[in-house]
Order: sequence, then C-alpha cells, then structure tokens
Amino acid sequence: MEFGLVLSQFTDRWSHLEGDALKAEECGLDSVWLADHLLSTGDPALPVFEAWTALGYVAAVTERVRLGHLVNCVSFRNPGLLAKMAVTLDHASGGRLEIGLGAGWFGREYEAFGYEFPSPGERRAYFEEYLDALLLLLGTRSPVDYSGRYVVLDRAVCNPGALQDPHPPIVIGTGGRLMRQVTGRRADVWNCPAGLLGDVRGAREVVMEAASGREVRTTIQVPVAVGRTRSEAEAALELARNQLAWMGDAGEVGIVGTLDEAEAKVSWYRDQGVDGLTAVLPGSRQRPDFIEAYGELAARF
Repeated sequence: MEFGLVLSQFTDRWSHLEGDALKAEECGLDSVWLADHLLSTGDPALPVFEAWTALGYVAAVTERVRLGHLVNCVSFRNPGLLAKMAVTLDHASGGRLEIGLGAGWFGREYEAFGYEFPSPGERRAYFEEYLDALLLLLGTRSPVDYSGRYVVLDRAVCNPGALQDPHPPIVIGTGGRLMRQVTGRRADVWNCPAGLLGDVRGAREVVMEAASGREVRTTIQVPVAVGRTRSEAEAALELARNQLAWMGDAGEVGIVGTLDEAEAKVSWYRDQGVDGLTAVLPGSRQRPDFIEAYGELAARF
C-alpha cells in the first residue's frame, strides 16, 4: 500500500501548503497531491493557490515524495503545453512526477475564466484525443503529427523527454463508467473518487475489464481522521465530518479512529483491490499531529 496526502491548497497561507509537504516527507508518506482548480469548488470567493506553480515549489523543497495533481483539467492547457510542463517538472524533481488527468466538471470555473464548457460527451471525446496526443508526445523526441476533431499537432516536438521511462505514470481520476473504461485501456492508475468508495470493488471491475490484462493500479481519494490516542482520533473525526462532508460520511467511508482501527480499515480497502490511499485530512491547528498519526499508520504497511 502507498500513502499519499492532499496538501492544504484552499487557503491564503502559503506556510500551510509548504508545511504539509515538508511534514509528509518527514513522516515517510509516499506522495503529495494538489487539485487543478482556478476557483474554490465550495465557495468560489475563497482563496486557492494555482496548482502547477505550487507543485514546482513543492518539488524544490522536497527530495523523496512523489508529486502530482488530482487531477489536471485538460481544458486549461493543450496537450503540447502540458507535455512540456510535465517533462520539465519530471526533470526538476528527479523523476518524481505523476500526471493526473481529468475531463473537467466545475462549470462555474470555466465560465469565470472564459473557457468553453461543452457537454459531458464532448468533454469525454476531447479527453480521449488529448490523452492520445499527450502519450504520443511523451513517447518520442521526434516530431509528432496528430489530426483529430479537437486536437491538432503539426510536427510538435517534446524534447527533452521525461526522466521516467517510458513516461511519468498517467493517473486518471474519474467516477463515470465510460471514463473508467478509458482509464482501463490507457492509464497506469485509476484514482477512485469518494463517491464510489461504498462499492470500490464493483467500480474497479469496470476499469479492470477494460484493461484486459494490462496492469492498472487503484488508488482512492478518501477522508482520513486518525489519532494516536482516542481523544485525538475523536477530535479528528469531528473536524472531518464538518469540513469534509462533500466526501460523504467520514465515519462510513473514511480511514478513521485509533491507529489499530484505521489499520483494519486500510486492510479492508486493500482486500477490495486498492493499492494506495490519497488522504484528505481536516485542517486545524492540530493538522501536523494528524499528519504524524497518518504517517505512523502508513509505517504499519
């Protein structure tokens, strides 16, 4: 099992985001993640730091943890630009990047920044072309031509290539059945959203059937509220139920409780075919303690 952490990005205090990343590395966690949003999805007036600029900084102040976005909205940057950005950050981080991709869903954000917000079917069709073109660019340093309905490349070159061979892992975060099938056919990792955690085994079967024997790892985006003492665990869960209600009932689907209780829930998810966690922790003055407890949980695996 691998243990990742979603960083404190929806804030105006840079020290929170940086502190999370440094604490994750100190505590032995495997990866850190940011969201690719231009507006806060809860209240658009609230602050949020931009994802790629932030991840570049995190790459510079860490040495070991892997880095990624859950997930890049493919509408914001064409595949050529994203390929160049990804390769650059892969080199800057010493080969620690994972490329998270998603078709986009937050219409208010598109409207606010002047992006067209197509129908779900069009967003999915664009996503498939985008992924095709991106993989072509990452797979060679030679000129690439691509002529699709939505994506066109004319002798585009992505040189240098990525440090990782053949390229940084492609992580697709999605709940839709058709997008899960795309994930199974083309991606390296499926990140299961919180809304499907109640039947993660069944949801995963769609991915694996489409994979037809390809290796596709499964990670879950999950609320985590653990403590090294009963009081710490209860405080974390109370905060999680208040702050992370958009993910469902943390007590039902989350990794919660004392370390022994949380270990049992992680083991249960592992038995469902899950290979890793991407933890969303509540924020408070106790957050460093919560991250430390999560790190102790990870060490048990």
